[in-house]
Amino acid sequence: MAVSKRLRYEILRRDNHTCRYCGASAPDAPLRVDHVIPVALGGTDTPANLVTACEPCNSGKSSAAPDAALVADLEADAFRWSAAMKQAAAEFEQRDAGRDAYHQAFTDAWNSWHYEHDGERRTYELPSDWQPTMDRFRAAGLPATAWPGIVDAAMGSTGVKFSNLFRYACGIAWRHVAELQQRAREILADPADG
Repeated sequence: MAVSKRLRYEILRRDNHTCRYCGASAPDAPLRVDHVIPVALGGTDTPANLVTACEPCNSGKSSAAPDAALVADLEADAFRWSAAMKQAAAEFEQRDAGRDAYHQAFTDAWNSWHYEHDGERRTYELPSDWQPTMDRFRAAGLPATAWPGIVDAAMGSTGVKFSNLFRYACGIAWRHVAELQQRAREILADPADG
């Protein structure tokens, strides 16, 4: 089985685009992905058995068995990479843990407002990019509990077109973020205040 392009990329990236045999690196040396234990000697296409090699080292190696230290280094690298990937996945999961609840808090507040059209009760339409916008507010530290008040203030404003209600609510929300940031600056300026 041939090594996929994606796996080749990951091996080159893992090895920092540097030949594991002689230390040559790109762009000074053409690099290949090489089997540590050659396929002819029973090697596999798993990341633990793949290494970055410059063209001269790769062509000179042939089907010779590598030294044990290199194999041990690769196994340790593969273990570290696996652990790092698990940690990164856990961090992403933690980062995204409250996203759905945050979105729901906003949509609950937004959908609590209605208008009549042709004798039918309707909710105000949200723009297609509302979720990434909410993610930005969440990242900026605006608590989900602020949304009912923000939406009520936006919806209760006179003179704002229906099509501008979301933008108007976002403007109010950014003012809340600015207030939070100002309060944070005050806390930093006077630690006894916190």
